[in-house]
Amino acid sequence: MDEKFWEKIYSLQENGEFEKIIKEIKKLPEDKLDMKLINVLSRAYINLEDFENALNTNLSFIGKAKEDVTNADIWLFSECGWICNEVRDFEQGLKYLLEAEKLGRDDEWLNTEIGQCLGRLERYEEAIKRLEKSLKLIEADEAENGDEKVNEKIFIVSELGYLHSVQGKNEEALKYFYTAKDLGRNDGWIYLHLYHNLKTTKGEEEALKYFEEQAKIEDKNPVLLEALGNIYMLEAANYEKAEKTFQKAFALSGDGQQLFNRGRALAALKKYEEAIEVLLQSR
Repeated sequence: MDEKFWEKIYSLQENGEFEKIIKEIKKLPEDKLDMKLINVLSRAYINLEDFENALNTNLSFIGKAKEDVTNADIWLFSECGWICNEVRDFEQGLKYLLEAEKLGRDDEWLNTEIGQCLGRLERYEEAIKRLEKSLKLIEADEAENGDEKVNEKIFIVSELGYLHSVQGKNEEALKYFYTAKDLGRNDGWIYLHLYHNLKTTKGEEEALKYFEEQAKIEDKNPVLLEALGNIYMLEAANYEKAEKTFQKAFALSGDGQQLFNRGRALAALKKYEEAIEVLLQSR
C-alpha cells in the first residue's frame, strides 16, 4: 500500500477511530492483503473488544502470506492463542499456541501463555513445567543481553505461586509470592495470597504479625496498609486499628477507596455520624 494510505491508517489509530480502520481495510481486494494489514485489522477489532472477528481475521490468513509463510503462521497462531485466552477459551487457546510451537516458536512468551492455559485447565504439573522453562529462558536472555525482564518474571513467579497454592502446596507457594513481592509486585492480589498462605501454614497470628512488621518497614506503602486494614477488619475484628490504618493509607494516597474503607471501620465501631461523614466524602 502507498504512503498516503498508511498515513491515513496511522492517523485513525492515533484518534482511536478503529471502526474506520476496519472499513478502509475491508475496501481492499483480498489479493492486496498482507501480514501488516491483517495485523492492523485484527488489532482494530481487539480495540473494539470484537474478539470473534479478530480471531477470524487471523485464522483466515493462515498459509496465505506471500513471503516467509512459516513465521507469518507462527505469529497468527500465537495471536489466535492469545485472543482465546482473553475470552477465557483456554482449551482452544492451548491448541493454537501448540500449533505455533510445532512451527518452531519456543520462547518465554509462548511457554508462559501455554503455562497459563494449562493452569486454567487444572493441568497444574504441566503448567508448572512450562513456567519454570519460561524463567530459564528469561535468565538465559538476561545473561546474554543484560536487560532484566522484571515484569515478565513477576508474572511468572506469581503464576507459579498460584499454581502451588491451589494444590495446597502452601510453603512452596509462599516462596514464589515472596519473590514476586521482592521483585516489586505491590497490589491487593499479592497481599491476599501472601496472607492466605501464611495463615494456612503458620496460623492467623503469625500471618497478622508478618503484615504488621511489613507495614512498619514499608510505612509509606498505602497498598500494603489497605491490606493490613482489611485483615484487621475481616480476621482480627480490630476495628479501631483498621480505622487508623485506613486513615493513614488515605493520607498517603488520597485514594477515595481508603475513605470508604475507613467508613466501614467507623460503622463497625458504631460511630455512625462520623462514618456517614467519611462515606459522603469518599463519594
